[in-house]
Amino acid sequence: MQAIANPFEYIIDRINSIDAKLEQKNTTPSLLIEIIDRPELMKRLRLTEPTIIRYEKKKVIPRIEIGSAVRYNWPAVIAALENRK
Repeated sequence: MQAIANPFEYIIDRINSIDAKLEQKNTTPSLLIEIIDRPELMKRLRLTEPTIIRYEKKKVIPRIEIGSAVRYNWPAVIAALENRK
């Protein structure tokens, strides 16, 4: 390996290279985060509370627990239900 004249130029080149690779990978849209509560989930899916709870226990839909509160990431729920088909 040859000596580097200016190590900072090398670091800047590496950072630019990494930035270029990250920009290429970010061309696909990422999942958004939309946190909703159980009544909103029931309304959107047109399901009853016992059905939602059963889906949670069977790990059909992901849930987020914050203390005793339960919330859902709407795009993650939709993705989980679509992958189930």
